[in-house]
Amino acid sequence: MDLALWALAFTVLDWPERQKAAAWAALQAEVEPTLTATQADTLAHLASDLPRRRQEALDRGARLLLPGDPGVDALLAPLPYPVALWVRGTLPPEGGHRLAIVGSRVASRRGLERTRAWAKALTEAGVAVLSGLARGIDGAAHVGALEATTGLAATWGVMGSGLDHPYPPEHRVLMDRMVATGGGVITPFPPEAPPRKWHFPRRNWLLAAWSEGVLVTEARLRSGSLVTARLALDLGRELWVCPGSPEDPSAEGPNALLREGAARICLSPADLLEDLGPTPVT
Repeated sequence: MDLALWALAFTVLDWPERQKAAAWAALQAEVEPTLTATQADTLAHLASDLPRRRQEALDRGARLLLPGDPGVDALLAPLPYPVALWVRGTLPPEGGHRLAIVGSRVASRRGLERTRAWAKALTEAGVAVLSGLARGIDGAAHVGALEATTGLAATWGVMGSGLDHPYPPEHRVLMDRMVATGGGVITPFPPEAPPRKWHFPRRNWLLAAWSEGVLVTEARLRSGSLVTARLALDLGRELWVCPGSPEDPSAEGPNALLREGAARICLSPADLLEDLGPTPVT
């Protein structure tokens, strides 16, 4: 089976991450992966199903992108195995700075206002802002980027569900705006996939992998945002956090990361731009 079909198979099949990585390593070594008969049959079915899957994406105003398609290989390079991507709009731009902004779903007014203003300022400075399309901080990051009057004036989101199940549903209009302004909505899940609890760590993994670093503007100690933060560290990315009062529950996550020495303190967009440095030349 060629690389593109393995990418599709890994996306559709809900295998454990460790099993996917092992199968990919075996394929790279030109050794037949150890598969059950059921798994082998499923992979064979997926191979014959690829044309239908591509048309399915087109019918939704999207593209199904696999390894070797334009712009895809650079995004897949940091990942331990290939994935298929269903894309509405564009992929994150190559050659410039990319930053993921994440935080609490149940965010404070101050956290939302800060995130929105910072995302706008970073976008106007030419930084591509990515986030996870969730309620709260994610949504504020996307909205702020769309409010930019100069620079990219676009933003990119990674979904934890398929295109037929935008989540949260009230962000459907936001997603349409993102696509219409030159950004993109991307998912590693096929259109029929509903939002599942175990989908979101995969979404977070892509956000961390596709960014130079992650900014956590607000988060509790136990949150998906801290999962993204630790994934960023595992991938060798930078990590920035906004500190807060010890009495503020929404600052638990950033304060803990600072105490561990895992993150850099960030007090303004200017701090981030200074740390990122000049725009890379490709």
